Amino acid sequence: MTEAVQHPLLRYVFSGRWAVGVTALLIAVFVAVGWIQARQSQRIDGTIAYKEENISWIFFQLEYEYTALRDSLRQARRYPQAINAEALRQGYEIFVSRFSLVQSMQLSRPDVSLPNQPHTSELIAQFIGRADPFLSENSPSRLTPDVIAILLNEVEPLVDPIHDLSLLTIEVVGESNQNRDAVAREQVHISIALNIFQGLLTLAFAVILLCKIRSLKKRSDELGRAKDEILLLNSELEDRVRQRTLQLEAANQALETFSYSVSHDLRAPLKTIDGFSHLLERAVADKAGEKGKHYMHRIRNGVRHMGELIDGLLSLAQLSRDTLQFSQVDLSALARRVAQECQEREPCRRAEIHIQDAMVATGDWRLLGVVVQNLLSNAWKFTSKRELTRIDIGCATNADNETVYFVKDNGAGFDMAYAEKLFGTFERLHSPSDFEGTGIGLATVKRIIERHGGRVWAESKVDDGAVFYFTLADVKTRPPGDVLR
Repeated sequence: MTEAVQHPLLRYVFSGRWAVGVTALLIAVFVAVGWIQARQSQRIDGTIAYKEENISWIFFQLEYEYTALRDSLRQARRYPQAINAEALRQGYEIFVSRFSLVQSMQLSRPDVSLPNQPHTSELIAQFIGRADPFLSENSPSRLTPDVIAILLNEVEPLVDPIHDLSLLTIEVVGESNQNRDAVAREQVHISIALNIFQGLLTLAFAVILLCKIRSLKKRSDELGRAKDEILLLNSELEDRVRQRTLQLEAANQALETFSYSVSHDLRAPLKTIDGFSHLLERAVADKAGEKGKHYMHRIRNGVRHMGELIDGLLSLAQLSRDTLQFSQVDLSALARRVAQECQEREPCRRAEIHIQDAMVATGDWRLLGVVVQNLLSNAWKFTSKRELTRIDIGCATNADNETVYFVKDNGAGFDMAYAEKLFGTFERLHSPSDFEGTGIGLATVKRIIERHGGRVWAESKVDDGAVFYFTLADVKTRPPGDVLR
């Protein structure tokens, strides 16, 4: 299809604008045909004032009645003893009525007039004015031979003007007929041409429409095939994703099992090392010098630290294996319990711990307890070098109408440039000599929060404390009693 529409005209035909253009052209042709036909009709109507038969008949009747009146007057002058006054007056009235028709035609259509018609009409009007006292229907005058002679002298000069006007009428009517025939032929030719053009244009429109329909059908078929291919690809992709998901889950499960097994198997040799190092320390307690005691102490500390690392690995593995039991969890109560444990371990330490009341969340109470335990223990640990420990635990609603929980302290803080490493496994931003720890606590927090559909992040400045934030999934999406593996 792309190769077939390289020409500009074809591109226009198969574009979306072709239908508008052809429709506008068809409307223009229809309007032009109607306008030309209306103009031609006006031209035909304007070639004559009245219908030819009416015009010819009026002037023929005028000349005929004039001839009859003149012949009657001649007959009366030739035979004065046989004058028929009533017949003369009747013939005169008919002549006057025919002349009135001519006058009314002139008045009703001033644009239609014949040459010499005004002059002839004036002569006839003068004759009527002189004959009216004698020939009108109610005239009291008698028609004597002298009167007849006077009237005949008045009517005789009208012979040529009336006859010429009648002949001229025939010529004008003939010319008008010729003009009308020419205009009619012209209209017929124009109408035929316009109708042919209109037919060709309609045919072209039909051809273009047919091509467009075929093109649309072809495109529809192509889209249908493309849709089927997409559905097939989606189905194959879903199968692949499902297979990859199963493989990934199996790999994760195997990795967790491996981590759990390794961590569990490492306990036995560590216990052995710890036990024999303890026996050795007791056996040579009197004989070992300070250096020996120092070495034995480092061995015991290393074993203890290794045990803590193994416990952390086991906890992480266990987190991914456990099933979440959702319920309403009182975070305020959990925080108070952890704070009390911290203060009981160091009763001489000055501390101000503020815990917001009525902090209730939906989640697994045991795992959320681990989150509170780790965050609050971290805050307690990193504020150990302050004269007065300040820790705030609370929650607030952000701009997205999301509940954000926080643990804020005035401890050592950290450099935000390393914030991304903060929640990694075994990642530490402080020296073990400054603050003890395994680097697993925050990784455990991150894993628990993510399993609850939330987020966790931190903000801090070096030597200016830190704030740890976390969110949980909307409580409406996790009703109490829901179970999630």
